[in-house]
Amino acid sequence: MCGIAGHISFGEPPSAHHVAELIGKIRHRGPDDTGLWVSPGKKCVLGHTRLSIIDLSPLGHQPMVDPETGNSLVFNGEIYNFQTLRKECEAAGDVFRSHSDTEVILALYRRHGIGCLAKLRGMFAFALWNEGQKSMFLARDRAGKKPLNYAVTKAGIVFCSELSPLSRYHCVNNRMDFEALEFYLQCQFIPAPWTIYRGIRKLPPAHYAIFDHDGLKIAPYWEVDYRIKTPITEADALDALEEKLTEAVRLRMISEVPLGALLSGGVDSSIIVALMAKISRAPVNTFSIGFQEEAFNELPWAQDAAKRCGTVHHPEIAKGDVERLLPKLAWHYGEPFADHSAVPSFIVSEAARCHVTVALNGDGGDELLGGYSHYLLPSWVTQLSKHIGGMIPRSLIADWGPRLIGAKTIPQRAARKILMQYINPELRSVMFSSFWNDPDRRLLFPDGPISLLREWRRDWVEQASIHADNPVERMLWLDNHIYLPGALMPKMDIASMHCGLETRSPLLDHEVIEFCAQLPVRFKVKGGVGKYLLKKLAERYFPVEFVHRRKMGFGIPLTSWLRGPLRNVLRETLLDDQIMAPLSAAVIRQTLQEFEAGFGRHESRLWALLMFGFWHNQPRSN
Repeated sequence: MCGIAGHISFGEPPSAHHVAELIGKIRHRGPDDTGLWVSPGKKCVLGHTRLSIIDLSPLGHQPMVDPETGNSLVFNGEIYNFQTLRKECEAAGDVFRSHSDTEVILALYRRHGIGCLAKLRGMFAFALWNEGQKSMFLARDRAGKKPLNYAVTKAGIVFCSELSPLSRYHCVNNRMDFEALEFYLQCQFIPAPWTIYRGIRKLPPAHYAIFDHDGLKIAPYWEVDYRIKTPITEADALDALEEKLTEAVRLRMISEVPLGALLSGGVDSSIIVALMAKISRAPVNTFSIGFQEEAFNELPWAQDAAKRCGTVHHPEIAKGDVERLLPKLAWHYGEPFADHSAVPSFIVSEAARCHVTVALNGDGGDELLGGYSHYLLPSWVTQLSKHIGGMIPRSLIADWGPRLIGAKTIPQRAARKILMQYINPELRSVMFSSFWNDPDRRLLFPDGPISLLREWRRDWVEQASIHADNPVERMLWLDNHIYLPGALMPKMDIASMHCGLETRSPLLDHEVIEFCAQLPVRFKVKGGVGKYLLKKLAERYFPVEFVHRRKMGFGIPLTSWLRGPLRNVLRETLLDDQIMAPLSAAVIRQTLQEFEAGFGRHESRLWALLMFGFWHNQPRSN
């Protein structure tokens, strides 16, 4: 796991010094080594900062150059099947100098070009300079675990693992993108390809890009289709899921440095730890975070899971001293980011890094097999939506839902319920209605470009209908393309890499994703139980009462913190009109007053405003 950066220019040669500065600002991602490379024609400069996980020797140093072609690679991530791929390459005549997965990518590209992506099983973001073609090949993993941000300038392209350093690069336009702000207020994160900066974009997950003299071309290389189903019994599906997930865990336990697991106490992370304990010869180190507020504290469940799995457990209690983290959150995320579970993610990552360098987690289970409450649709609703929903144009549905979200009259509320609960429940996956919905956002941000958000919704709703035949799986498809890569993946990448901890997610192995997508929907949601098959698997390792307890999620006592230890900083930030511009000071004041008076569920909205304020108040220059 590492940090990467680079600058390619076909005009004025890029500066190695400037790229070195980019790398210096992301050194936390890879504190073990740094490297810089300039192409023979001085058109490309690549930089790398290394967190040594596999092949700790200097032979794993990056940027890594292919001696046969002169191609050069900077790579962030892990290729879990690299040993198998290496044997294939050796059988074809390749000779390797290191034991790293980086060198395997160079060999695969030499033989297969862009087709090498189909062979990679892992999490990655990389940039490969093709010396012969004088072009840059950029790629990002299928689930979007590893970030890749880029800026196209007049003469070339600059890229970096994190936004803050890239936004301060000398030739990058870092003015605020109002379209991205509109997305943030609606979603509480900014989906790819947008960033909060006009001049910077994110390469979407499962996409690659080629930059050459003709400019930048971006294309997808992978998609998951829920329409293709595998005829299988429940018993066989359960055995197959255990086998595939065990393999995914085993591959992610390959490490030459200390390894452990983040154990929330929920079903997903507990299954991962149970499989790790079955595979490992020594007790697994596990790490958990809890709160003094009982409603948010899963530590007892985490300790129960740790005891049953025989782990060496390290619990932590998060106090209300969150204010110290706010500037750190704003800097590392590099743009407004309002998933407040980033706070415990930062804390548990720091605690784990004191003992291990690699930690497995349970990310992705909810999006894999339907763990959220909005997936829990009765079978008759699924059938009704399947038959009636197809009669109404998707573009029209995507427009109706947001207009009805602020419904006041009984007929409007009835129409909203019929549309969003019975006809097209998947609308909930693109509306994020509990945040700054369309009517309220128009008041908060009257100059916001609402048309783009409307088109974005239409496109996703239409695409979901192409790749899934029922509302449950359309929601799964949408959440895997929007919420998972937009919120959950960046949250964990930044939270862990800010202290040099590598996190790995077996549930998001792309072969596991494909397997689960092909399962009948009844194995995902059945009898009012979400993640049905995953919970049946958990029952093989844990008691029924552990598996089927009420879902808590990875939240924080946000309301009490905003009314308590964060009250002063909340007021100081939100009541500063300059910091909060271009948002309406009047609407912000009214929202804050309602919250302080004890009515209005505004805590998520206020947290989003607070994180925007902390980001906006940072200096924009080097």
